[in-house]
Amino acid sequence: MRTYEALYIVRPDLKDDEIQTIAKDVETLVSNNGGSIVRSETWGKRRLAYEVQHFNEGCYVLLRFTGHAPFVAKLENHFRLTESILRYLVVLFDERTLALEAEQKRRNEEQLRASAARAAARATGDDDEDEVAVPVYSSEEEVEE
Repeated sequence: MRTYEALYIVRPDLKDDEIQTIAKDVETLVSNNGGSIVRSETWGKRRLAYEVQHFNEGCYVLLRFTGHAPFVAKLENHFRLTESILRYLVVLFDERTLALEAEQKRRNEEQLRASAARAAARATGDDDEDEVAVPVYSSEEEVEE
């Protein structure tokens, strides 16, 4: 099974519950065809770069899923036939991209832990590790090297 990401734009004149219904239908289609949902996000209404079917904005929905290669054609056909979907794009995530994303996530978590530790040290008054003794010289003194 491969990892894919689908970004599709739904008509902005639909109500929020109708947009959620379309998103659930797509998720159900993925699940019923042997795939699994990794992440599903509704980004909300955003301005389009150019007018599409007389709309200047659309509701963006991002779906990351795992599935088999033949299913992607079926999903794209579903997007093409659904009148409420203005545009769509399905992208294959290769192993290198997934590894880079995992590394970036690990680094972000590491930075969060480090900043939380520094904040806790400041709160308890143990922030001596942040202080560095810097010698002060006047302009007349010579510095020995």
